[in-house]
Amino acid sequence: MTVRGDLTAQTTTFIGRRTVLADAGALLGRARLITLTGVAGAGKSRVAEEIGRAAEGAGAFQHGVREVRLADLGDAALLARTVAAELQIVDNSQDNGFGRLVESLYDKHLLLVLDHCDHLLDAVRHFVHHLLRECEGLTVLTTSRERLGVYGEHVVQVPGLGDEAVELFLERAATPPAEDEMPAVKALCQAVGGLPLAVELLAAQAPAAQVAEDLGAATLDDVLSWTAQRCTEEQRLLWAELSVFPADFDLAAAEAVASGTVPRDNVAEALDELVRKAIVVASTSQVSGRTRYRVPRAVCEFGARLVPDTDARRRHALHYNAFVDEAARLWFSQDETLWMGRLREEWPNVRAAIGYALATPGLAETGTLMAMNVQRTRFTASAGRLGQARDLLATAREVITEAPLRTSLLAHCAYMAQALGDMATAIPLMNEARSLPRQPTTDMNVLIVEATHLFLVEGSPDCVPLYAHVVELCRQYSPAGDTYCAELMHAMASCFLLDAEAADKATTGLLRTAENNGVEWSRAWGLWHRGLYELLHGDPVQVYALAIEALRTQLAIGDAWGPAYSLWLLACTCAELGAFDRAARLLGALRSQERLARISFGTMSPFRAVLERADRTVRRALADDYPVTTTLGADLRPDQAMALALEPLPDAERRPPKPLLPGGLTRQELTIAGLVAEGLTSKQIGARLFISPRTADRHVVNIRVKLGLPTRVALAAWHREQQGRS
Repeated sequence: MTVRGDLTAQTTTFIGRRTVLADAGALLGRARLITLTGVAGAGKSRVAEEIGRAAEGAGAFQHGVREVRLADLGDAALLARTVAAELQIVDNSQDNGFGRLVESLYDKHLLLVLDHCDHLLDAVRHFVHHLLRECEGLTVLTTSRERLGVYGEHVVQVPGLGDEAVELFLERAATPPAEDEMPAVKALCQAVGGLPLAVELLAAQAPAAQVAEDLGAATLDDVLSWTAQRCTEEQRLLWAELSVFPADFDLAAAEAVASGTVPRDNVAEALDELVRKAIVVASTSQVSGRTRYRVPRAVCEFGARLVPDTDARRRHALHYNAFVDEAARLWFSQDETLWMGRLREEWPNVRAAIGYALATPGLAETGTLMAMNVQRTRFTASAGRLGQARDLLATAREVITEAPLRTSLLAHCAYMAQALGDMATAIPLMNEARSLPRQPTTDMNVLIVEATHLFLVEGSPDCVPLYAHVVELCRQYSPAGDTYCAELMHAMASCFLLDAEAADKATTGLLRTAENNGVEWSRAWGLWHRGLYELLHGDPVQVYALAIEALRTQLAIGDAWGPAYSLWLLACTCAELGAFDRAARLLGALRSQERLARISFGTMSPFRAVLERADRTVRRALADDYPVTTTLGADLRPDQAMALALEPLPDAERRPPKPLLPGGLTRQELTIAGLVAEGLTSKQIGARLFISPRTADRHVVNIRVKLGLPTRVALAAWHREQQGRS
C-alpha cells in the first residue's frame, strides 16, 4: 500500500481552536491514541482535520496522514473493511478485513484519523485496541462524543468557541449584521455556548436581534428545533427524507427519495433553501462536476425525528437499485471511467441499500440482484472490495432459498470464487447450482461456472465450446460487458488448451473487439491475451511490450485486479527469455501480490503449469541465489513491484535468441514430438505436460498435419532424424 495524505479539501475558513490544536499537537509526539471529545456540533471533525493537516505539513509521520469518516457506516461488522477501502487497501478476503489492514499497516509510520466514532463505540474500541497492538508505528486520532476507554488513550476536550464564535458568525452570515446588531450577535453566540454548528445555523437565518429574542439560552437541539420551525412544511419533509442517506448524494437521488412526500418538481428549490439555511452542505463532485449534498450527522439525527415512519428507506433502496442496474448495462463503454468513479462515489449508499433490501420482506430479491449487478460492473474487483461483495452475497444466500434466483446467485458466487482460485468454496456452490431448476439466463450463469471448472480445475479443452455457447447466450440475454467477459474467458482457454491457430484467432479477435469498443479495461485484457499467445505459441520477445502496456493501462484506470495477472505473465516471460534475475524478483513479487489480492494461481491448473515451468527454469539457472533474489522481490511494496515490472528489459539481461525450430514447430510442439519419439501415449504426454489427453492428442494431429506426416510412427522417425542433424 502506498500511503499518502488525503485530508478533505476545505472551502471555508478555520477559526479559533489554538489551544486545542496545541494540546493535541503536543500529544502526537508521545501518545499513540488521542480522542477528541465534545458534544454534537462542537466541531470535532474540523479540528481533527486541522490537526492532521498540521502533522502532514510538518512531515511528522513518514507515511503521512489518512482520514476515514465513519459517519457513513451503519453496520459495525463492516468497520475493518470500510477502513481498508478508504485507505485503498485491496480487500478480497473472506474474513472481516482486519487481517488485510494489519498486513498493510504493520510497518507504516502513519497517523490514522477515525472521524465520528460515537455510534460505533464498542466496535471502534475493539478495533483500535487490536490495531495499535499489531501496528507499532501507527498513531490513531479519533473523534467521539465520549471517550473510547482504551488503555493508553489521551482525551482532548473540544469545547465551544469563545470570542471566536462571533468571528465565525460574521464569516458565515448570510447578511452581514449592522454595527448596532453586534451586541445581539455576541449574546447569541454566548447563548448557544459557542457551538460552531449552532452558530452556523443561526448565521444563515434572520437578523441576530430577532434570533436572540426568539431563542434566549439554547442547546443545539433548541437551535435545530427553532430552525425547523422557520422551514416550510415541504422543507421539513425534505429534511426528514434526506436523513435516510448514509453519505452524500445528488439531486436525482434526493428527488427519488423525497418523492413520497414532496412533489419531484419542488425538490430542487426546497433543497437549495436547506443549503442556504446551513441544514444541508453542498459540494462539487470530483467525478461528474455536478453538485452533491450532505446532511451533517447531528442535523441528520434531528431530521430523522421530524417525520417518523416514512417509506424513504424503501425508495432509497429502489433508487440505487435502478442506478446499479443502469451501471451494469452501460459501464462497458467509453464512459467506463465515469461509471467507475460514480460507483465509488455512491458505494456507501449502494452498500446500505443492498443491506436494507436483503433485510426487508419483499425486497430481498431486489437486494440480491443489486449485489450481483454490482459485480457485473467489475467495480468491486477493480476497487479491491471483493471482501465487501462476498459479505453481501453471503447474506443473500441466507435469504434467497428458491430457484431460479438462487440458481443464479449460487453460480454467481461460485464464479467469483473461481476467479480468485478459491476452488474449495467454488465447487460446492457450483454443485448446488447444478442441482436446481434453470431458466435460459440462469442456465447461462451455471454454464460459465461449469466451463470455468473444466478450464481452471481440470484443464480440459471441453471448456472451449462451452464458453463459445455462453458467448452466444450473452449476446441474446446480456449487455455488452457480460458478453466481453465471456469472450475473454473463451480466448484465454483457447490460448492455454488449443493449438496455435485457434489461440491466434481467439486472441486476435478479442484485441480487435477491445480496440473498437474504446473501453480501456478491455483493451488491457486484449493486450494481455496477445502476450499470452506469444508466450505459449509464438515469440516470447514480443510478450514484454504487450504485457507492460497492459499493466500500465490497468494501473492508469485504477484496476486492482488485473495487475496480478500481468505480473504472472511478465514473470513467466522473463524466465523464458533467460532474464533469470528479473524473473526471480517478479516471481517473489507475484507471490506477495497473490497474498494481498487473495488470488491463487497455484489452484488454477493452466496457470500453475506454466508458472511451475518458469519457476523450475529460474531455480536451475540461479541455484543458491534463487531464494535470496525471490525474497528481494517479495519484500517490495506493491508500488515498487509495479515499478519493477514496468521497467524495460535490458538486452544484457536476455539470453541470445534461439534459432528457428525444425519444421516451423513451436517449442511445445517440438517437445510433444520428442515425447512421441520416446514412445509415450497421449495420456502419458498429458500427464507429463499438465494437459488433458485429448489436448495432447489434438497437438499430435496438428503437428503431423503441419509436417505432412501420416502417422505417429512417421512423426517419431522425423524427430529422431532432426536430433541426428543437430
